[in-house]
Amino acid sequence: MAIIKLSRENYFHNLSLLADRAGGVEKIAVVLKDNAYGHGLEEMAELAAEFGIKKAVVKDEAEAEKIVAHFPFVLLLLPRFTAHDPRFSYTINAIFHIKQMPQGAKVHLKIDSGMHRNGIDPEEIEEAFEEIEKRDLVLEGVMTHFRSADDLSADLFWQMDNWDRIKERVREIVVEKGIPLPIFHSFASSSLLRAKMRDDFARCGIATYGYSELDCVFEQADLRPVLKLYAHKVATRSLQQGNRIGYGGVYEVKADIVASTYDLGYGDGLFRYDGEGKLQIAGSPVLGRISMDSFSLEGVADEVEVLGDARYFASYFQTISYEVLTHLSPTLRRVIEK
Repeated sequence: MAIIKLSRENYFHNLSLLADRAGGVEKIAVVLKDNAYGHGLEEMAELAAEFGIKKAVVKDEAEAEKIVAHFPFVLLLLPRFTAHDPRFSYTINAIFHIKQMPQGAKVHLKIDSGMHRNGIDPEEIEEAFEEIEKRDLVLEGVMTHFRSADDLSADLFWQMDNWDRIKERVREIVVEKGIPLPIFHSFASSSLLRAKMRDDFARCGIATYGYSELDCVFEQADLRPVLKLYAHKVATRSLQQGNRIGYGGVYEVKADIVASTYDLGYGDGLFRYDGEGKLQIAGSPVLGRISMDSFSLEGVADEVEVLGDARYFASYFQTISYEVLTHLSPTLRRVIEK
């Protein structure tokens, strides 16, 4: 049966590296959204808590419910605002979200510092504070997100300058209103690996799992992939030269071989492959198309490592490691290696 193995050693190594850069474990919030980037939400929450992480970031209430027992701080990035749970903190991505929040909710106001995706306009800061007061909300944090931290450009520093001005305006407002200063957070994995952090904590996602999308000109951190995906043999058969394998018969056997079929396919999150014989798994060309539940390789191994470093698949399919990892089916069995 196909299985995902998670390395505690590699995960702890990555968290230690990031904590050193941030200035301590207390300055790290692990991002566990989208099934912990395909690694397994509950499994990775358990490991993060074991390491000593106190802050977690998820997408919505459904994810938060599964991991809240492990963390005193859980931030929802895309909440539904259908109810208020005092165990959670809620991201406000637009002014109208404030009016949807139940009184007393803990909120983090997202401000657009240049990404132009989510977050209020800086010119709406005063209005947002007024609405937050009217709704009797608890402004726990103020946040932003950088659009080009992993690219070879000056955008990161332009946005950081914008963020510094935003923070200064927020500080002025809280002094004027006599309310507590909120916590500030802006850095994600790439920005933390590239620049010196000046906030209260960083939201670390992809780097905790062992990957960086930083341009190759930057110094590359010693990150170690946490996940390995294995497939197990379903059948073995002898094939003769000229036999064709799989749907459409697109791959023709060049010589007599023994081939095996394994129990993973695009239904499990592998990308559909057209079968021309260039993609490799476990050092062998994939023979024919990847099917919904299976693929074929030459040989008779009972188990093969399908994914040890997501960057190989990402490069082949012209995408990024994030997409390869988050494609992995949540129904695949995941185990933590002791």
